[in-house]
Amino acid sequence: MQTKWSLSEYENPKRYDIENKSLSDFPFLLSWAQKLNIQNEWILDIACGTGRITIPFIENGYQMIGVDIHEGMLAEAKRKTTDCKKVKWLQQDCLQLNIEDTISLAFMVGHGFQHFLTNIHQNQLLTSIHHVLAENGIFIFDTRFPSKEELIQPSTEEYWTTVNDEKGRKCDLYTEMTYDSIQQIQHYITTRKFFEDDVLVEELKTTIDLRYTYPQELERLLIANGFELLRIYNDWEGNELGDGCYSMVVVCRKKK
Repeated sequence: MQTKWSLSEYENPKRYDIENKSLSDFPFLLSWAQKLNIQNEWILDIACGTGRITIPFIENGYQMIGVDIHEGMLAEAKRKTTDCKKVKWLQQDCLQLNIEDTISLAFMVGHGFQHFLTNIHQNQLLTSIHHVLAENGIFIFDTRFPSKEELIQPSTEEYWTTVNDEKGRKCDLYTEMTYDSIQQIQHYITTRKFFEDDVLVEELKTTIDLRYTYPQELERLLIANGFELLRIYNDWEGNELGDGCYSMVVVCRKKK
């Protein structure tokens, strides 16, 4: 049975790239690739999107496999790497990964882990990743820290930021969120207001649901699915986890 995902936020890959340019996670991930000395092995980017992190790895000489369920995002990734032979783009459900190559390093960034909303899906995801990793393989992912500031926010529309879209129009972004404390899921509505010459010409709403998982919950989840938790960091700088954390960076290893 095919899983139904909340994907409206990804329907415009070019717009996604404009709004998600940061590479703050790349140096940390690259340091692990260097530490593992896997220049001649394939690295797996799970929920790779348009290749935001996959492509910098290719530019640094690594062989990459990018997996995503969204056909449009993958098409944009392929367009960016038309002449590249060091990448494989695969459209797959992350709950049922099928990778023929040996994988010593896999990662899922951009808070992709939070798309897996139920305990069952979290277990299926980790089982799927465990299956494709080599013995002692490393899996790295990030997930937003469930702080009071993050979860207990007013459920009214709040201004977020302004960008210029792929058509050159000014775009004001607003967010509205409601937290379900039983399911540990934050329901987001993003409103984009597009302007030409200061005149509102279009308004678009997208939705996304994100699961929040607590640090000790993460440790138990990983152990139950065959992983050894190496460290949960406070950020991509490798700082110690603390109450002021915004996004946890989790490093784990496939147990023998």
